[in-house]
Formats: sequence, C-alpha cells, structure tokens
Amino acid sequence: MADRESLRARLKQAEQLRDGGRFDDALRVLEAIATDTDNHLLGPRTVLGLPRKLHSAYLKIAKRQGDTIRRIGYQHTLVPPPALLARYGHFASDERAALADAGRQPVPRVIHQVWIGAADLPVSTRAWADHAVRHGYEYRLWREADLQAAGFDRHPILAAMRDAGDLPGAVDVARYLILDRFGGIYLDCDWYPARLDIALHDVMPLVGLTALAERTPRDTGAGSLLLTNSMIAAPAAHPVFRRILAALPEVAVDLPDAPAWWATGPLLFTVVCRGGAVTVADAALVAGEAPRRAPIEEVMALCERAEREDGGLLVAWKPW
Repeated sequence: MADRESLRARLKQAEQLRDGGRFDDALRVLEAIATDTDNHLLGPRTVLGLPRKLHSAYLKIAKRQGDTIRRIGYQHTLVPPPALLARYGHFASDERAALADAGRQPVPRVIHQVWIGAADLPVSTRAWADHAVRHGYEYRLWREADLQAAGFDRHPILAAMRDAGDLPGAVDVARYLILDRFGGIYLDCDWYPARLDIALHDVMPLVGLTALAERTPRDTGAGSLLLTNSMIAAPAAHPVFRRILAALPEVAVDLPDAPAWWATGPLLFTVVCRGGAVTVADAALVAGEAPRRAPIEEVMALCERAEREDGGLLVAWKPW
C-alpha cells in the first residue's frame, strides 16, 4: 500500500527524469501513479480526475516538450470539477438585483495594498503612494498591525492561512475584507505604476466591479475566462465580497489541501463574479512584465517605453 511520502518520492523521480530529458520514462512513472488506487493521498482531484500534483506533473512535461496542444489541455483542466464551486456563483433574483445595483455605484478613489510577513517592503508601495498623491487618491498600505486593528485578523480563513505560513492566501482574504468594508482599488505589490501622466480613472470606469482577465483559460464551469484578483476596483459592500467571505470556510472543507488560487484566489473569485455582471479591464492596461528579481532599471525602462508609446498603466514585477 502506498503512502503520501512514497507517492511524492515517485513524483520527484518523474521530475528528475523530465529534467534529464527522459520524457518517456517520466511519463511511465506518472502513468503508474495515475493507476495507483492510493493516489488520492496526493490531494484534491482536477477535472480530469487526477490528483492536482500529478496533473501538474503532466503539464510540466508537456511544456518542456513544447507540446502546445497538451499544454493547453492540461492548463485548461487544472481546476477542480466545476460542480464543487458552482453553488457559490448562484444568486437568486433579489441577489442579482443587488449585484446590478452595486454595478452602478462609484468606486472610492483610494488605493489599497497589503504586505504581511517579515520580508522587506517592496519599492512598488512607495511608487503607488506617490502616484496616489499626484492624482488625488488616498493611499492605504495594510500591514499585519493594520489588519488586526480593523478586526480583519479574526476571519477564520485569514487566521488559518497566516498560521500555516500561506501568506498569499492570507492576502487574498485580506483584500476581500478591505474592499468589502471600504471599497476602492486593490493592487498586489507586484504591480508597479508604469506612467505618471495618467491615473486609474483614466483607464477604468471606476463604477461597479472591475478586474483583469488572466492570460490562461481555465474550465470555471461558466466558460473559460479566469479573472485575476491581483487588481480589483469596487465599491464598498459589493455582494461579490460578501459571498466570497461567507463561502471561504465551506470551500476550505470542500477543497482540503487546495492551492490558494483555487480556494481563495482567482478561481473562487471568478466563479462568484460570474454570477453577476462585472467589467473586464482592457488588455492594454498591463504595459509590460519584468523578470522576477530584475533590477529596478529594467522596470524603469518599461515605464519609459509606456510613457513614450502611450502604453498601459501597470508593470508586473516581483522584486522578491
């Protein structure tokens, strides 16, 4: 009988074979795991009925082989069966009316960012604070003490993820709590303002809820559009956030050991958003992307190009 550690060791073996270019041997190891009746120990299953970690291993081989068709197929189906989350995107008629009304409400001109943990504060936070002042916005940087002072740390899923060291998941929950109470524009700290001459209200309606679309399509149960929660503009008390915050403890039970992007991040966010009408930000909003840990000079070069060529307002960049 297999146990979790032995299954993980076999996945590691397949990874080593893949990295060595022995794709057929790696696939044989994965196929043996796929037929192992104990493979459920690897965690929640995807649309294909594979444990997520096994599914991801198949995807990585397809990427390494340059197999576009298989890569797209594995990416699209690297989600839990849509029926597991479908109820969170269902709204009754009176709730849909509330969603429609929220879609007519203005978004406060305040930029929110969240940074928790011991790592150094990214320089992007200072840049957004300056950008806010330049364009007449309020700026709020939320640290752990600020979340605690607002009582947000008492949300059970935020507390659980923080205690487990899942800081991205904790920040997912924090953004929903902040936007629910205050409204405004939430920006992840890996966005950098590309331009000084335009503001967020120049490129978004700032009415109702606006979010960016992810590049990779996924099977959400309501089409293939996946919304990112890395940039959200919304009025306070939008029903989407009320629904997500209420659903989070149930989702944790429905999807134990699921990654944050399933259980707290873009997938759950998308399922709930698609229960009503939201605005999808234009694709040109993102001016460019700098490599992870790239020097600030590369980011500034992208910013200069955006201003010179009348490009977008956001540069994606993780300096950590």
